[in-house]
Amino acid sequence: MTIKDYFIRFWIWGVFVLNKEKLPTVSSISNPKMEYEIMSGAIYWEDEGLKEIRNHHLLQAFRYVLNHRMCLLAGQSNAGIMRSTTFDKVIFRMAKRHFPNWIGFDKSRCTYNTSHADRIQRIKRIAQYKMNKFFDEHDTIW
Repeated sequence: MTIKDYFIRFWIWGVFVLNKEKLPTVSSISNPKMEYEIMSGAIYWEDEGLKEIRNHHLLQAFRYVLNHRMCLLAGQSNAGIMRSTTFDKVIFRMAKRHFPNWIGFDKSRCTYNTSHADRIQRIKRIAQYKMNKFFDEHDTIW
């Protein structure tokens, strides 16, 4: 790990300590849908409380967690999107220590599942299409 990685890791640890137990532990939605988080290139479920949080530091720190969890769910590497697979794994474990009962760490949301993997690929393709369309439309304006 580089010095920058240690600094980011220390910063994330501080964010997790300050926000410990602020994420939901029980779902209030019977069939939550998956959503795409563009900055991490990962998915999350709508009932995980990440959209409702007004703390941008916690959201930024959780991008590493979402990225690693998606790799676990889809059975593939998402390396290169954030820092590294090893770094994301360290942050994932750190988050599990600080938010052990968070609904996002439910076993069904952290283990490989073929239907989830297929759905994730579809969500990512649609998001990529929408992003390309957005940039193509704005390129013609300039």
